[in-house]
Amino acid sequence: MPNVADMQKTLLIILLIITSLSVKSQFSVGYRYGIGTHGVNLEPPTLKKYQTNYTRSSHGLVIAYNNMNNAGIQLEINFAQKGWKEVIDTVPDSFFTRNLDYIEIPIYSHFEIGHRMLRPTILFGPYIAWQINDFWKSNGFDDQFTNDNYPHYTLETRKLDFGLKIGAGLRLNINKRFAVFAEVHYDLEIAGGRDIFIDRPDNITVSRLTETSGVFGILWHIKPQKKQEELKGYTPKENLYDEY
Repeated sequence: MPNVADMQKTLLIILLIITSLSVKSQFSVGYRYGIGTHGVNLEPPTLKKYQTNYTRSSHGLVIAYNNMNNAGIQLEINFAQKGWKEVIDTVPDSFFTRNLDYIEIPIYSHFEIGHRMLRPTILFGPYIAWQINDFWKSNGFDDQFTNDNYPHYTLETRKLDFGLKIGAGLRLNINKRFAVFAEVHYDLEIAGGRDIFIDRPDNITVSRLTETSGVFGILWHIKPQKKQEELKGYTPKENLYDEY
């Protein structure tokens, strides 16, 4: 488990960097909620034949910086629930769920398109996550736990996770102080970098978590983005030739 004081110092440094990037740019804070489809990528295929979609949620704090060209950085501090679910079709009411909870910090490169109230957005960047909980529930899977072909049910998982995420969505600036947004995020699989098990048996060749999620949130622009006509030296197109 990471040292809390060290985490606080790191976040403070990031905030100071973001706020000092430009006094003329937009700085925002807000809240986001996400709900996604989760799973685990297991090979060979016999290890994942029982797997089904597993819906879990996440929520957290958003800190965003945007310059005048609509490019910036978006930092999130999230409580993220992940894991996977399996069922056996021939066993009524059977299920197995492995629940992995994390404190997750993604840092996105954030781009908005256009200067209208409604703007398409694109996000891309790395994340790091510390596991704070790992537990499983089971019904009707007793035989599976003693089967050497399915050892992944009780294997110990790593406490540290990392990866890359991409996202796209829409942001609606209700006024100069408030905005709402909706995005779709996808967790990219990084070869060799996302093995969640500490001691992986020889018959498991891939063991990465997977995630596709929808994210919704609200932002408060502490420092609003100035309109083009408010910028020093800006002349509207219709007035370009008035002085001649």
